[in-house]
Amino acid sequence: MRIIVRDGGLEIDARRFAAHLDGAALVSFRSKAKGVEFCRRDEDGWPLELTYTDGSVLKADVRQQVRVVGLSDLAARVILDGADSDRELFVRLDPETGDLCVTPSGQSARRGVVAARWNIPFEAEAELILPCINGLSVATERPYPAPQRFRWPFVWNAQLAIAQRDGASMMVHAEDRRGVFKALNLARASDGRATLGFDSEEVGPLAQNRAAGGVEWRLNAYDGDWRVPAGRYRDWMETAYGLAAKRALRPAWVGKIAFTVQWCALHPPLLDELASLFPPERTLLHVPGWRSDGYDINYPDYNPSPEAQAFVARANEMGFRVMPHFNYFSCWERHPLYARLRDWQVRDPYTNAPLGWYWPPESHEHTRMGYIHPGLALWRRTLIDRLRAACDELDVPAAFIDQTLCVWNADNGLVENANMPQGLERLQEQMAAIDPAVVLAGEGCHEISFQRECFAQAHIMDGWRTEGLGQDQLDAVHPIGSYLWRGHTRLVGYYHLSPFDEDLAVGAAIYEKMGVMPTFDGRHGKKGATAYSDDNPILHRILERARAAL
Repeated sequence: MRIIVRDGGLEIDARRFAAHLDGAALVSFRSKAKGVEFCRRDEDGWPLELTYTDGSVLKADVRQQVRVVGLSDLAARVILDGADSDRELFVRLDPETGDLCVTPSGQSARRGVVAARWNIPFEAEAELILPCINGLSVATERPYPAPQRFRWPFVWNAQLAIAQRDGASMMVHAEDRRGVFKALNLARASDGRATLGFDSEEVGPLAQNRAAGGVEWRLNAYDGDWRVPAGRYRDWMETAYGLAAKRALRPAWVGKIAFTVQWCALHPPLLDELASLFPPERTLLHVPGWRSDGYDINYPDYNPSPEAQAFVARANEMGFRVMPHFNYFSCWERHPLYARLRDWQVRDPYTNAPLGWYWPPESHEHTRMGYIHPGLALWRRTLIDRLRAACDELDVPAAFIDQTLCVWNADNGLVENANMPQGLERLQEQMAAIDPAVVLAGEGCHEISFQRECFAQAHIMDGWRTEGLGQDQLDAVHPIGSYLWRGHTRLVGYYHLSPFDEDLAVGAAIYEKMGVMPTFDGRHGKKGATAYSDDNPILHRILERARAAL
């Protein structure tokens, strides 16, 4: 393996690929085994950018100069000097893995720097496989999904991206265990070709920040489709996150679940109907409406209503596995605790605005909940103690914790030396320390939340759009998410899986392609429990998939 400085660029000869950087621009990345080219030259783009809180992007600086410096056969620097900025790629070959490792960084005379972005333009023939919103495929001939920035880990669920074509694949990934913020920026040319920007994002506050960088991106080529590099990353997570030890403590019933009803209504006839369709002991029920308070009101009070106590007792008696609904970081702004917690409410990294769930958006008449930074020990102990007390009172074996996908950068980025990913990790680990056999589920799934979650609700990209679900979403969905979490966390459906839902057919098809566990949406159970039956051909297909696991 060798890096050679030549004609203002780098020629890279590695075990499985040959690559060429023209300055900071990756203009060629070719699989040696297949002779397949993944990258292209982009005459209109700029390879190493700085992004700012006001939305602007620094491309070429005034008096921009590019210098390429060879450091050894295995390392080099690409330096971009400008009148008001200094940017760098530190490039090395890893002798152990054969990876090309690239660390972008930059500093600016301007304040408000968010990220250093390294852009990689891909050939038209390359299909991109992204673990974003549980899995997306990006193809030149399909305009959906549109250009956008996927934040890690909120919607970019694992720190990797894969390109595949003609029996070969290429992966760009990071092996960061520090919870450093990142983002994946999808740009598309007028002809549909894609460029991925890999953002190394600074932790908030950002208003006075003038530098970013420090994430090392690893590039390599693989024989075979996307499963080969994704399998490598899954193996890395298994070791890096100690997953085998965490799974070993789970109760046996977790592995026997083959069917689930999410948003299960408190309607006893629905239990009878479900029991006639599938064995209750193999069925997981997510129950949101169990508290004496209305939904998304008065958190963190978790007191069961008499109706819920009777419903859960009946479900337990029948053999169902029940998990009541909690929220991992929301505090109702009228709750007495909010006065003690409001100084640690999560704030937008760009505007410093306090963040929360305010519904409906135009009036907030139903609820105003502040999002409390999970790095705060006061919040974690409050939630943990109340969650445990409620689960004990209801005699349930599991807890569903809402909004665990919501892990962001923040203006108050560090609380008690933890950013939001680290705060969520502390919350889960403290729950597991108290009860090693704790069974948790959550909303969304990413490589922080999944570590202690047995089940996770899966969203659909643009799943709430006003025109409903469509063929474009079905074409774009991809099972890389369920593949990455396989054997540790099982995805379940979130919505569009009720017999009363106009989008049931498309929703069921999307979720089947995504690779989620067979799921019904039970929120409409009181409209008519008997509608949840084998007589509906789409529900019948979902049930047959579940029965195949018996």
